[in-house]
Amino acid sequence: NFYKTELNKEEMYIRYIHKLYDLHLKAQNYTEASYTLLLYDELLEWSERPLREFLSYPMQSEWQRKEYLHLTIIQNFDRGK
Repeated sequence: NFYKTELNKEEMYIRYIHKLYDLHLKAQNYTEASYTLLLYDELLEWSERPLREFLSYPMQSEWQRKEYLHLTIIQNFDRGK
């Protein structure tokens, strides 16, 4: 949590989360990948606040991105070992 708490650089923290997520996917560690995405999910709320296009995410509301993350997390948990 160095990126999040010490530097207060949320965007850098989210990029780090996604790099770690990609590493877990490449290693077929789907359960760990899910837990990694949960770190990003915890930053989001169920609100209508618009979020800009970022990484592979389109411009969407905060709740839509959170919902997408939940679906991805569930899929990875289902694939987990």
